Amino acid sequence: MARLRVAERLSVGFLDPVEDALFITAGLRGLGYRASFHLGRETAPLVAPGGFYAWAQCGGAVLTTSLPVREEYTEVLRTAEGETAC
Repeated sequence: MARLRVAERLSVGFLDPVEDALFITAGLRGLGYRASFHLGRETAPLVAPGGFYAWAQCGGAVLTTSLPVREEYTEVLRTAEGETAC
């Protein structure tokens, strides 16, 4: 994970959460891990309309954020996992 973060920063800089989750998911899958991409919509937005947020998971663990995404976002999209367990 750390090497992917370094590669991300050096190649494209800092990305928004959706791009970051896509980059990390693709990188982990490229390395053979069972990573999945998740997109969620804010469950109870402070200001309408609610926003979207994305994260990557591997083996059920959220990898790309420390936010409680499972509690604060309703998952609207999830990709299938890759080939190798994390």
